[in-house]
Amino acid sequence: MKGVRELKQRHTYSFLNATERGIGRKLHEKELEIENINNKNKELVDRIKQASMEIQSWHYRVKYNESVINVLKNNLKQAMAQGAMHGKEGCGDSEVDDAASHTNVNHIVDGSRNLTPTMKQTSCRACKVHEVSVLLLPCRHLCLCKDCEGFIEICPICKAMKTVSVQVYMC
Repeated sequence: MKGVRELKQRHTYSFLNATERGIGRKLHEKELEIENINNKNKELVDRIKQASMEIQSWHYRVKYNESVINVLKNNLKQAMAQGAMHGKEGCGDSEVDDAASHTNVNHIVDGSRNLTPTMKQTSCRACKVHEVSVLLLPCRHLCLCKDCEGFIEICPICKAMKTVSVQVYMC
C-alpha cells in the first residue's frame, strides 16, 4: 500500500513538473511575442509621427503656394487693368520702371567721395507691390506686407516656418 502511494506521488510529481515546464515554455514564447508586437508598435508610432510631420510640411507648402497664386492673380488683374487704362500692350512701361517698383536706391558717400548706389528690398516678397512691414520670427526676415502676412506660413526668403510675426513701423 505504501509503495503504491509512493509510486502515485512520484507519478503526480513528474506529471506536474512536465506540465510546469510546458506552461513555462508557452509563457516564454508569449512574452517574446508581446515584446515583438511592442517593438512593431513603436516602429509604427514613429512612422505615423514622421508621416504626420511630412503631411504638415506639405500642408504649409500648399498654403504658401495658394497664397502666391492668389497674389499673382491679383497682380495679373492689376496689370491688365493698368494696361487697359493706358491702352498699351504688356505689363509695364519699361524694365527700369519694373526694377524701380522692387527696389529703393539710396546713395552713400564713401571715403573717396564717390556716390555708391545701394539696393534695399522694400517691396513685399510675396506680392511685390506693397512695402514690407512685417518681421517674421524666428528667422527675423523683414520681407512681407501686412496683407500677405496672413496667408503665408513659411518665410519666402529662407523657407523657415513662421511662428510669430511682428508689424514694423518705419518712419
